[in-house]
Order: sequence, then structure tokens, then C-alpha cells
Amino acid sequence: MALLALYWSIMIVFYLIASRLRRCAGRFAFVDRLMTLSVFALVFVMGLRMGANREITSSLRTIGVQAVLVTVLVIAFAMLGATLVRKLLHISKRAFPVSADSPPEETHVSGERKLDASGTRTSLMIFLLVVTGMLLGYFLIPRIVSDLDAFEAASGDWIVIGLCIMLAFVGFSMGLSDHLKPVLQGAGPGVFLVPVFSVAGSLLGGAVYALLSPLSLREGLAIAAGFGWYTMAPGVISGAGYEIAGAISFLHNVLRETLGIILLPLLAEKFGCIEAVTVPGTAAMDVCLPIVERSCTPPTIAYSFTTGMVSCLACALLVPLIMGI
Repeated sequence: MALLALYWSIMIVFYLIASRLRRCAGRFAFVDRLMTLSVFALVFVMGLRMGANREITSSLRTIGVQAVLVTVLVIAFAMLGATLVRKLLHISKRAFPVSADSPPEETHVSGERKLDASGTRTSLMIFLLVVTGMLLGYFLIPRIVSDLDAFEAASGDWIVIGLCIMLAFVGFSMGLSDHLKPVLQGAGPGVFLVPVFSVAGSLLGGAVYALLSPLSLREGLAIAAGFGWYTMAPGVISGAGYEIAGAISFLHNVLRETLGIILLPLLAEKFGCIEAVTVPGTAAMDVCLPIVERSCTPPTIAYSFTTGMVSCLACALLVPLIMGI
């Protein structure tokens, strides 16, 4: 929670700074490019860190199939929950009210073109950087670094610093565009219903996974209730005596966050912005915000933040509750 407070403090400060500079916004066109470069640098470091983590790489063969299965089910049902809310409240795929989703609006049309042109390319670039980072982390880092624990700690600090830089760019960009205030004023109940239905969909995916696997319903629900928080849920599950479920939970949550980062631009283009922000779970409120800002429409930022926040709170509440701790 301390890091979350830091991230959002940085965003708010840079939003306020940029809001004073809107008259000369044209001079800051380079901010979007810097933000894109910072996103690419961060996902590369994340890949490097995962490749060097033997706990992750050693789990790929033994429990990888189970983790992939639960991840696919959880993501599918989370996105379905978002689609139900969107249809119910008449929200377009780009997170605008349907009545406002019309071709005559030039800003909206340009936003659509931006998404269609860049979604697949951005996802491919992020995927290549993550894979390259993982390969280098697995084969190169152990050869040049004697203390992998120290490297993991240092790379964790790099990620925190990278996030601070990225979120500063996000806050600055939002402050220049002046989109945040009207977005929050017109967001409506969908901002609260999408996270709730995303959480419910994830749990339903975990229940379906339990029916298809040797694990119990309790284990399936607890795994799904991680919502991408791989530092919390696996520890609670393993601590309750469910070692296999804890290992699956760890790899599943790593996969959910990673796939959310990689696929968010592509899913936003193909399925819808609101559906896309449900994929990374808790990461939707921090790591993925720069990607949302770059790849989605302005209203999506509100959905992304609330989805991540509710997922985080739900994980902290539901995992211990499900495991009976």
C-alpha cells in the first residue's frame, strides 16, 4: 500500500504541474514517445527478472499446463463479466456511452484509428521484449551475476523506479489533455460494476478450473482470487498447507499479469478497452496504466484504476477467507 500511495502521489503531482502548462501543450509532444520508451524498458526488465527467477522457470514444466488452463479460464470469464456490464449500461467498446460513440466526433474517430493502427504492433513489441528479457535472464544473468537474490532485489528496485517514471509521464500527459475531470464526471455506475463483475467472473473461472482439474473447489477459487497478485495469494495458499495449489497460484498470477501487459493493446483493439483492463487484475491500477493511457481511450483510465483497486482489495479479503485462515 505504501508503494501504491507513492505511485499515485507522483501521478497527481505531475498532473497538477501539467495542468498549469496546457497553453503550451504542443511543446510537450515528446512526452508520449518517452512514455512509450519507458514502457518498453520496464517490460524488458520484468522479463529479465522472471527469466533469472529459478522458482518461475523451474515451475514451467511441472505445473505450467495447469497454470495456463486456469489463466485462460479466469481471463475469459473476467472479460465476459466486463462485456455484460458494458452491454447492460450501453457502453461502447471504446468506453464511451453509446450515444456519444458516433463518427461525427473527430476526437473519437481519431482515437479509434489510433487504437486500430497501434494495438497489434504494441502487443507484439511488448511480447518480444518480455521473451528477450526472459531468455537473457535465464541464460546470461546466472553467468555474470553470482548472487541471484541480490539481482532479484536490485531488479525489483529498478522496476519501482521505472514505474515511478512511467506514472509521472502518465500524470503529465493526463494533465496536458484535461481529459480526467470530464471522464470522472461522466463515468457512471460502470466504473464500479466492471470491477465487481470482473472479480465475479474470475472466481467463476476458478470454479470451472476446479471441475476440470484434480484440485478442490476451495483451491480453484483461491487460485483465481489472486487476481494477478503473485506476492500475496501463493504465500497464503502454501501457508495453509496446499503446496501444489500454491505453486500453481504463483505461476498463474505471474502469467495473468504478464499476459495483461502483453495483450492489453491487442485485446483493446479486438474486444474492447473495458474488457482489456480486466485481464491484468491488480496490475491494472499501476503497471498497466501507461499502456492503457497509450492504447485506450481516456475514459478507460477510470475503469482500469478501479478494476485494479477492487481486485487488490478482493484478493486480500478473499484468499485468506477461502483458505479458512
